[in-house]
Amino acid sequence: EAPRLLALDKMGKGCGKKNNKRATGNYCFYCGPEREYGDEVTLIQHQRNKHFQCTTCHKKLTTATALKTHMLYVHKEEITAVPNAKPGRDDFNFDIIGMDNLEEAEAARATREDPSKKPKTGPVMAAPPPPGAFPPAPFAP
Repeated sequence: EAPRLLALDKMGKGCGKKNNKRATGNYCFYCGPEREYGDEVTLIQHQRNKHFQCTTCHKKLTTATALKTHMLYVHKEEITAVPNAKPGRDDFNFDIIGMDNLEEAEAARATREDPSKKPKTGPVMAAPPPPGAFPPAPFAP
Protein backbone atom coordinates (compact mmCIF):
# COMPACT_ATOMS: atom_id res chain seq x y z
CA GLU A 1 0.00 0.00 0.00
CA ALA A 2 2.95 2.36 0.52
CA PRO A 3 3.82 2.49 -3.22
CA ARG A 4 0.22 3.47 -4.00
CA LEU A 5 0.38 6.43 -1.59
CA LEU A 6 3.63 7.46 -3.17
CA ALA A 7 1.97 7.37 -6.60
CA LEU A 8 -0.90 9.54 -5.32
CA ASP A 9 1.58 12.04 -3.92
CA LYS A 10 3.34 12.23 -7.30
CA MET A 11 0.03 12.68 -9.11
CA GLY A 12 -1.04 15.41 -6.71
CA LYS A 13 2.12 17.42 -7.28
CA GLY A 14 1.75 20.10 -9.89
CA CYS A 15 -2.03 19.82 -10.04
CA GLY A 16 -3.94 23.05 -10.01
CA LYS A 17 -3.43 26.39 -11.66
CA LYS A 18 0.13 27.48 -12.19
CA ASN A 19 1.10 31.07 -11.52
CA ASN A 20 3.41 31.85 -14.41
CA LYS A 21 3.44 35.62 -14.16
CA ARG A 22 6.41 36.93 -16.06
CA ALA A 23 7.35 40.49 -16.80
CA THR A 24 6.19 40.99 -20.38
CA GLY A 25 6.54 44.74 -20.68
CA ASN A 26 2.96 45.04 -22.00
CA TYR A 27 1.31 47.88 -20.14
CA CYS A 28 -1.44 50.37 -20.82
CA PHE A 29 -0.20 53.89 -21.57
CA TYR A 30 -3.37 55.42 -20.12
CA CYS A 31 -3.17 53.50 -16.81
CA GLY A 32 0.60 53.58 -16.39
CA PRO A 33 3.29 50.90 -16.16
CA GLU A 34 2.21 49.72 -12.69
CA ARG A 35 0.08 46.89 -14.14
CA GLU A 36 1.36 44.63 -16.88
CA TYR A 37 -0.68 42.44 -19.19
CA GLY A 38 0.23 38.91 -20.23
CA ASP A 39 -0.03 39.56 -23.94
CA GLU A 40 -0.95 42.34 -26.32
CA VAL A 41 -4.39 40.89 -27.11
CA THR A 42 -5.39 41.20 -23.45
CA LEU A 43 -3.96 44.73 -23.34
CA ILE A 44 -6.01 45.78 -26.39
CA GLN A 45 -9.15 44.28 -24.82
CA HIS A 46 -8.46 46.29 -21.67
CA GLN A 47 -8.00 49.52 -23.66
CA ARG A 48 -11.21 48.99 -25.65
CA ASN A 49 -13.23 48.20 -22.51
CA LYS A 50 -11.86 50.87 -20.22
CA HIS A 51 -10.56 53.75 -22.34
CA PHE A 52 -12.12 53.53 -25.81
CA GLN A 53 -15.74 52.83 -24.84
CA CYS A 54 -18.44 55.45 -25.44
CA THR A 55 -20.01 56.56 -22.16
CA THR A 56 -23.33 57.29 -23.88
CA CYS A 57 -24.06 54.28 -26.11
CA HIS A 58 -21.30 51.91 -24.78
CA LYS A 59 -19.86 51.28 -28.24
CA LYS A 60 -16.28 50.00 -28.08
CA LEU A 61 -13.92 51.73 -30.48
CA THR A 62 -10.34 50.94 -31.48
CA THR A 63 -8.52 54.18 -30.59
CA ALA A 64 -8.93 57.27 -28.43
CA THR A 65 -9.15 59.43 -31.56
CA ALA A 66 -11.95 57.21 -32.91
CA LEU A 67 -13.79 57.68 -29.61
CA LYS A 68 -13.37 61.46 -29.80
CA THR A 69 -14.67 61.51 -33.39
CA HIS A 70 -17.58 59.21 -32.48
CA MET A 71 -18.61 61.42 -29.57
CA LEU A 72 -18.49 64.55 -31.75
CA TYR A 73 -20.38 63.25 -34.79
CA VAL A 74 -22.83 60.79 -33.22
CA HIS A 75 -23.63 62.40 -29.85
CA LYS A 76 -22.63 66.04 -30.64
CA GLU A 77 -20.45 66.11 -27.51
CA GLU A 78 -16.81 67.07 -27.32
CA ILE A 79 -14.54 65.18 -24.93
CA THR A 80 -11.22 66.63 -23.84
CA ALA A 81 -9.62 63.65 -22.10
CA VAL A 82 -9.39 59.88 -22.57
CA PRO A 83 -11.86 58.26 -20.14
CA ASN A 84 -10.45 56.52 -17.04
CA ALA A 85 -6.87 57.63 -17.78
CA LYS A 86 -4.42 58.95 -15.23
CA PRO A 87 -3.72 62.70 -15.26
CA GLY A 88 -0.94 63.49 -17.72
CA ARG A 89 -1.77 60.39 -19.76
CA ASP A 90 -5.23 61.47 -20.88
CA ASP A 91 -4.59 63.49 -24.04
CA PHE A 92 -5.49 62.61 -27.64
CA ASN A 93 -2.11 63.46 -29.21
CA PHE A 94 -1.22 59.85 -30.04
CA ASP A 95 -3.20 56.88 -31.32
CA ILE A 96 -2.01 54.10 -29.06
CA ILE A 97 -3.27 50.59 -29.80
CA GLY A 98 -1.71 48.03 -27.48
CA MET A 99 2.01 48.78 -27.52
CA ASP A 100 2.04 50.58 -30.90
CA ASN A 101 3.22 54.23 -30.75
CA LEU A 102 3.95 53.83 -27.05
CA GLU A 103 7.59 54.98 -27.21
CA GLU A 104 6.68 58.25 -28.95
CA ALA A 105 3.89 58.95 -26.47
CA GLU A 106 6.12 58.24 -23.45
CA ALA A 107 8.87 60.47 -24.85
CA ALA A 108 6.42 63.32 -25.45
CA ARG A 109 4.95 62.91 -21.97
CA ALA A 110 8.42 62.97 -20.42
CA THR A 111 9.33 66.22 -22.21
CA ARG A 112 6.04 67.82 -21.09
CA GLU A 113 6.82 66.91 -17.49
CA ASP A 114 10.50 67.89 -17.63
CA PRO A 115 11.48 70.24 -20.48
CA SER A 116 15.18 69.56 -19.82
CA LYS A 117 14.66 66.06 -21.30
CA LYS A 118 13.75 67.61 -24.64
CA PRO A 119 16.19 66.50 -27.35
CA LYS A 120 18.62 69.22 -28.28
CA THR A 121 18.54 70.31 -31.89
CA GLY A 122 20.91 72.65 -33.63
CA PRO A 123 20.07 75.37 -36.13
CA VAL A 124 18.19 74.17 -39.18
CA MET A 125 20.25 74.58 -42.31
CA ALA A 126 18.75 74.60 -45.80
CA ALA A 127 19.86 71.77 -48.04
CA PRO A 128 22.22 72.82 -50.82
CA PRO A 129 20.73 72.83 -54.33
CA PRO A 130 21.40 69.72 -56.40
CA PRO A 131 24.39 69.90 -58.78
CA GLY A 132 23.57 71.85 -61.95
CA ALA A 133 20.50 73.54 -60.45
CA PHE A 134 20.16 77.29 -60.41
CA PRO A 135 20.07 79.04 -57.04
CA PRO A 136 16.74 80.63 -56.13
CA ALA A 137 16.14 84.05 -57.64
CA PRO A 138 16.40 87.00 -55.25
CA PHE A 139 13.17 88.65 -54.20
CA ALA A 140 12.32 91.63 -56.42
CA PRO A 141 9.66 94.14 -55.34
